[in-house]
Amino acid sequence: MKNNLKNASNAKERILNSTLYIIGKEGFQNVTTRKIAAAADVNIASINYHFGSKDNVINEALKCFTGMFKNSFKILDNNELTPVERLRNFLRSYSDVSIEYPDVFKNFVNKLICNEEVQPEYMKFLQQEGITSLMNILKELTGIKDDYHLHMMGLQIISTLIFPILLGNKVENIAKLDYKNKNVRYDYIELLIESIQCK
Repeated sequence: MKNNLKNASNAKERILNSTLYIIGKEGFQNVTTRKIAAAADVNIASINYHFGSKDNVINEALKCFTGMFKNSFKILDNNELTPVERLRNFLRSYSDVSIEYPDVFKNFVNKLICNEEVQPEYMKFLQQEGITSLMNILKELTGIKDDYHLHMMGLQIISTLIFPILLGNKVENIAKLDYKNKNVRYDYIELLIESIQCK
């Protein structure tokens, strides 16, 4: 995430952006109100005024982060577009959010891997709505009706988007791809869509 925190239009937005930035760079455990205040160019009283506590700021920042991913999944339900267009737009949106906040995303995944409590709202959304929406679009595209295979395909798709984010700059060394470049990322997504349509 670029450190454009002071360009945000108001103090509350700067505080949330700063919190996400610190979570991404230093991890959840290293967020302090002093660091947030310094990054957001506000005083600590402003943080307390808007959020009441450091924990509330972190929770609100993570809700914003989760909301971005939820918006990506909502694209799958837009019946005005063809199934391929919906899947393409979803994959692009999901990858764009991931690349905008790679370090927050890495910390989020790391908490999952370490069995630490992860934002229950996002996990609940994935289990109840997100994966179902993805499976429905895959069913439309492939004609596969077996939930077992659709779940595997859904996991493959999400994993394909997550892996380059987790590798970070190493993806360029390993695969000779600049995943941060939107055109490269979208070519990567097109190849993924082609492989899904061939199944």
